[in-house]
Amino acid sequence: MKKILIILFTIPLLLGANENLTIEKIKKQNLEIKKEIFDLKAKYEFQTKMNETTINSISNQLTAASYNLTLFGILFALGAIALGVYSTYIERKVTKMSEENKLLLSKTKAIKDEVETINKLIQADIYGLFLKIKREETIHILNRLLKIPEDITNFLQKLLSRELEQEDFLILKKAYLEIKKASVIGDYKYSYQLLFFQHFFDLSVKDNEIGPDLIDQYARCINCAFENDIIKSTTDFIKTIYNLGLESRNQEINSFISGLSQSKFANIQKIYEIFFDSLSSRDNRFKFYNLISDDDNTKIGKTNFGKLIIDKYMTIEDLTEFEKLTIEKINNSLSS
Repeated sequence: MKKILIILFTIPLLLGANENLTIEKIKKQNLEIKKEIFDLKAKYEFQTKMNETTINSISNQLTAASYNLTLFGILFALGAIALGVYSTYIERKVTKMSEENKLLLSKTKAIKDEVETINKLIQADIYGLFLKIKREETIHILNRLLKIPEDITNFLQKLLSRELEQEDFLILKKAYLEIKKASVIGDYKYSYQLLFFQHFFDLSVKDNEIGPDLIDQYARCINCAFENDIIKSTTDFIKTIYNLGLESRNQEINSFISGLSQSKFANIQKIYEIFFDSLSSRDNRFKFYNLISDDDNTKIGKTNFGKLIIDKYMTIEDLTEFEKLTIEKINNSLSS
C-alpha cells in the first residue's frame, strides 16, 4: 500500500516534470523559430537592400550608357562634320594644286617654246635674235625712265637710234609729264620732245598735253634730225594735220614750215612732194599754200611748195578765181 501511495504520488510529479520539460522544449523551439525568423528577416532586408543597390547600379549604368551614347553621337557627328570640312579642304587643295600644275605646265611649255624659238633664231636668224634682245633692252630703258625720268640724258641717243613701238609712246608721255610737273632745271623736256618729234610726231600733234608744248620746238627738232628722220616726221605731220583739219592747225603748219625753211633740209624737193602728195586734192593744196605766212621765216618753204603748184596747175584752164590769184601770188614771189 505504501508502495502504491508512493507510485501514485510519484506519477503526478513525473507528469509535472514531463510537462515542464515539454514547455521548456517548446519555448526553446519558439526561441529557435524566432531566431530563424529574425535571421530570415535580416537576410530578406539584406537581400532587399542588395536588390535596390543592384537596381540603382543598373539604372545608373543605363543612364551613364545613355549619356555616353548621346555624347558619342555628338562627338561622332562633330567628327563627321570635321571630316567633311577636312575632305572639302583637301579636295579644294588638290583642285588648286591641279590648276597650279596646269598653269605651271603651261608656263613650262611657253618657256620651252621660247627656248626653242631662241635656239632656232640662234641657228637660223642671229639678226632676229639681236633685234629681240635689243627690244628687251629698249623696254628696260623705258621702264627705267618711268622710275627716274631725268635719266633721259643717259638714254636719249640710244632711243633716237632705235625703232620704237606705238605702245612706247604712253610710257614716254608719262615720264615727260612727270618732268613737266616737277619743273626740273635742265634740258630734260626737250630730250623727250625730240623723241616725240622723231618717233611719234603724229601721236604728239594730236595729244593735247604734248602737242602744244612741241610747236615751239619744231625748228630745233628739225635741225637735230637726219634726212630719213625728217622725211618720216614730215609724212607723219602732214597726214595728221590733214585728218585734224588744216584750218585748225595753222600754228603747227607755220611752225613746221618755218623750221624747215631755216634748216639744212630747206631745199630738199622730196619733203615738199610729201606735203603735196599727202594733201591729195587741188583744193587742199591751194588752201595749204595760203595758210603759210608771208614772212622771211617761212619764205623758202612756201616758195618751194608753190613751185609744185605752178608745175601742176599752171596750164589748167578751169582755175577758180581763188586759184588764179594764188598762182599769180606764187609767180610774183618767184620773180622777186
